[in-house]
Amino acid sequence: MSCRIESLCFDSIDPTRLAEFWAEILGLKIDDASDYGVTLLANSTTGFNIDFFPTDSIKSVPNHMHFDLTSNSPDDQKATVAKCLSLGARHTDIGQSADVKHVVLADPEGNEFCVIEPGNNFLSDCGFVGAVSCEGSQETGFFWSKALNWPLVWDQNQETAVRSP
Repeated sequence: MSCRIESLCFDSIDPTRLAEFWAEILGLKIDDASDYGVTLLANSTTGFNIDFFPTDSIKSVPNHMHFDLTSNSPDDQKATVAKCLSLGARHTDIGQSADVKHVVLADPEGNEFCVIEPGNNFLSDCGFVGAVSCEGSQETGFFWSKALNWPLVWDQNQETAVRSP
């Protein structure tokens, strides 16, 4: 029996602001905010809720997971990047080389995410949220592949990625 992702959770200094940013990017609806945080409701784009919980701690290290957003064309990639920047994202350096074709951004609170170039084989045939990439060991990817019953679509140099079927 496999597991399923019900929601991904982010700590946030301003959960409402961060939820509004991601709702606009991903086309998700915001559930009524509560004292516990703000939820973006799942749809066919994600298949899981995204929760933003209040914290007093400012983000100080790279996230262990991030979204990879897909593009259908170079113009589509540019439009997605422009939209993200207009809503408060910024370019960020996570050590990527100058020749990478994907664009690395950070949301208004510094959470990293990528806008992947069109034609990227590992995300071909994916929806807009092409992957939730997680840092860790190769074993981490193997674990999540088995636990979720999702195929392993990337396995290189201790980096792995799984994708919803």
